[in-house]
Amino acid sequence: MSVKKIDKKNYTRKVSQVGNSLSLNLPKELTDLLEITKGEELQITYNEDEGEIVVKKANWVPEGIRPEMLKAMNRAVGKYDQALRNLKDR
Repeated sequence: MSVKKIDKKNYTRKVSQVGNSLSLNLPKELTDLLEITKGEELQITYNEDEGEIVVKKANWVPEGIRPEMLKAMNRAVGKYDQALRNLKDR
């Protein structure tokens, strides 16, 4: 996994309402940089001392599985999704 160093950037977003919840969107530049995709889990932390919300990519990896192996498997499944589905239906 390569580490990308970026300068601190600030983004301003409006809060929207979806049902009974409030939401905000993430800029494409940021989702591309962090490789965040639809359905991915994010960790949200409230820092009471600073009065800030910190959003990070959730690092959920099953015990005993190396993160780079999981990432490679996800890439392969994404790339060959349709072929794998066709094999299942045979």
